[in-house]
Amino acid sequence: MTSRRGTLVEDGARELLQVHGYSVWVVPVYFNKRFPPAHLVATRPSGDTRLIRIRKISHKAPVVETVELKCGLDIQQFRKHQSRYPGESGFHCEIWIYTLRQGFRCFEVLTDSIREIPKLSLVTSSIYKIRGAA
Repeated sequence: MTSRRGTLVEDGARELLQVHGYSVWVVPVYFNKRFPPAHLVATRPSGDTRLIRIRKISHKAPVVETVELKCGLDIQQFRKHQSRYPGESGFHCEIWIYTLRQGFRCFEVLTDSIREIPKLSLVTSSIYKIRGAA
């Protein structure tokens, strides 16, 4: 059975988040429509929570303008969720755009704008320490 956006892309995002210390929950297709349009929910013990929507774009390099154009409905739904729960601290609504050439580019949906956030890397400093010790 395949997911709504491809199991390889979703698995890649989940593994990337887990490498960085997140516990990841995959939102089922039949999930309650009143909640934000997230495909993944990633949490850390510190309380940091990322609600992530994954999109694939085949030929354009993703920038803020592309995200606004291609993901308008997702942005609207995230902002509606943010307005319903304005006091939620630690929640980040994100749209991750996947392209074959660039991998994931991550964008955070704020109440009045969208900003690109730093890309998570598969290589972490702890991996370097382990390899360096061998």
